Amino acid sequence: MSTIMKLVSFAMLLILLLSVDVEGSESDGSLCCNTHPNFGVCKTQQDKKRCNTWCLKGCKNKKGGFCKRLPSRPQCHCYC
Repeated sequence: MSTIMKLVSFAMLLILLLSVDVEGSESDGSLCCNTHPNFGVCKTQQDKKRCNTWCLKGCKNKKGGFCKRLPSRPQCHCYC
């Protein structure tokens, strides 16, 4: 009985993980809720304004973006 319970628990966990990943992705190419390393440099005040403008144009929610601090380097992140 415990083997069946383990399999059911594993299957439910797997389904949960897959559904979270699908929910976070935007199929219409929207930039919202994502960090974008392809944006390029994001260090100066001018870069921060450019990131915000880029996110405003690419996101349907029109909330903009900011330069998010990451261990490697700051990257443009668009608000949800």
